[in-house]
Amino acid sequence: MSDKPKAGSAAATALVVASMIGTGVFTSLGFQLLDYQTAPPILMLWIIGGFIALCGALCYAELASLLPKSGGEYHYLSEIYHPAFGFMSGLLSAVVGFAAPTALSALAIGGYVHASFEAIPAPAVAVGVILLGTTAHSFSTSTSARVQTAATALKLLLILSFLIAAALLPGKGDIEWWQPVGLTQRAMLEPTFAGALLYVFYAYSGWNAAVYGLEEWDRPEKTVRRALIGGTLLVMLLYVALNAAFLHAAPKAELTGVLEVGHVAAVSLFGASVAKWISMLLALGLCASVSALLWAGPRVLGAMGRDLPTLRWFAPVDGLPTRALRFQAGLALALVAIGNFDQLLTYTQVGLTLATSMSVFGIFILRRRMPYRFQKSTIPLYPLPPILFLCMTAVVVVVSLIHQPWPAVSGVLTAVVCALLWIPFNKRRS
Repeated sequence: MSDKPKAGSAAATALVVASMIGTGVFTSLGFQLLDYQTAPPILMLWIIGGFIALCGALCYAELASLLPKSGGEYHYLSEIYHPAFGFMSGLLSAVVGFAAPTALSALAIGGYVHASFEAIPAPAVAVGVILLGTTAHSFSTSTSARVQTAATALKLLLILSFLIAAALLPGKGDIEWWQPVGLTQRAMLEPTFAGALLYVFYAYSGWNAAVYGLEEWDRPEKTVRRALIGGTLLVMLLYVALNAAFLHAAPKAELTGVLEVGHVAAVSLFGASVAKWISMLLALGLCASVSALLWAGPRVLGAMGRDLPTLRWFAPVDGLPTRALRFQAGLALALVAIGNFDQLLTYTQVGLTLATSMSVFGIFILRRRMPYRFQKSTIPLYPLPPILFLCMTAVVVVVSLIHQPWPAVSGVLTAVVCALLWIPFNKRRS
């Protein structure tokens, strides 16, 4: 490892927060209103999603203390199960789990800018954002930390400003904020609720971002724990508050089925002329998400390059996975050029969810394998958090198989193919 200064808890938390707050929270509400006409079940979606993400964060904090090495699921699955599973997870994460969301967030930024200034094409903005983020993260860990902390602070400032404005200004929302508890419970037991949770899970994805570059943090065990738990709790509060603000700002009819609910809420609150500049500010805030993905993603390929001679080209140089960063940026730029890759995300989401679930289940395996390390549990109310996380992710995967069988099965098959690819790579190493 490099002797250069390492980043601390503030940068790690900023990475987690920026990784989570992307396009999901600004695009999901319109589709949730197709199934639910009152506020309680919608807000419960975001509360439950945040609670499940927190359960996962608690488990990953313990995994980080037991297996303190960069790489995330690639490292965990390799150590707990078999290197083939780690290779599967690493390949899915590096190629799709980070590159595709990087392109998606960059295109979202371009879309907001284009909505404000039609002369500026969205793909050109997306390319510029990716290149700028790649350059910013090419210098050192301390530079990346400063860039990420500043970008995330700006994003949080913009969100808080919007929440304050929504609280002070008279909104046009007409949704019912209360209903009998029994009706809310009945709505939560319907299959559509589990289906909606799938997209909420996607909005919360990124709660594990701090583990990918674990060796670059100062006092990594404490730093990762603070970042995962603190960042997840903060994002959970912001997500619930944001959806409540959207529902307060605009009528249901204008929000239902709409993708850019943030823009609709801004128009309703401030008027069309001001909303134009609000869209620009939202685009600026999303730059933190692109930055976070470009920071965390290359650490997976870097860890794989350190372990596998056939991927040695991706290994870190002077502590930085610069080549892996350029590879992820190049792949994201290619996806921006392709434009339509939503199905790619759907196909691989199940595989990535399985990798995360296997990592959490690894807690039980490690406790049997290394009982001397567990004199005192670091997971509150153990074993409840890992059980809840595994049960809820299983429900979401099953619902995906029922309602979207072809993409879900394709995702599982993709994961299997990625695991089998480890065999030729391992033979080459031998």
